[in-house]
Amino acid sequence: MRLADPGQARDLSTLISRARSLDEGAAVRLQAVGSVLAVWVPVMSGETLLEQVPTVLGLRAVHLSEPSRADATVQAAAVLDRLARVDRAGAPLALPPITVRAPWSGAIPGTSGWRECGTVPAQRLENLARQGSRAVEQALPAQPGAAVLSTVRSRIWGTVEEPGGFVAGAAFGAMALGFLGGGDFAVHAQGPWRRLSNRAGHLLARPAASL
Repeated sequence: MRLADPGQARDLSTLISRARSLDEGAAVRLQAVGSVLAVWVPVMSGETLLEQVPTVLGLRAVHLSEPSRADATVQAAAVLDRLARVDRAGAPLALPPITVRAPWSGAIPGTSGWRECGTVPAQRLENLARQGSRAVEQALPAQPGAAVLSTVRSRIWGTVEEPGGFVAGAAFGAMALGFLGGGDFAVHAQGPWRRLSNRAGHLLARPAASL
């Protein structure tokens, strides 16, 4: 796959590096359809039904110079290595040969059926993200176990916000991935999913699965 603008490799590297700062072993899903490459990164998700954490994903779409078709979930570190070559030499972006399993990557929503819910200011998302981060920090003991961490994150980041009923974890995603500088966010809904979009990218979020 060849990016229409090789300079986009640097932007994608920044996005994926931000996702790795949340989880060093993060996976990335790459979907190429025609002349568009969609890059999905995780912000938070429950690995099992017992882990009641909202799912929050980041998405950025970039143009390809020629039509391509691909769909693979791979290690973020491997994609960063290949993006570095694109940035240095304008080389094509090659898919890493080894795919990985990431539960969130098999549950992403489709592109149709979204309804408009309104707009949320970027400043409000920043406030929600900072308030939530402080609340998580204050609620956790010195050495929390996985169950305690999951419970606290679910309670705080699973809080429903308006317009459209998006989970507060989407605000954390907007800050963590550097999307707040892209202006206010349009909110759309499709079933349990909410999509928050601005010039910097998209956040896809849904509540934790019900037991």
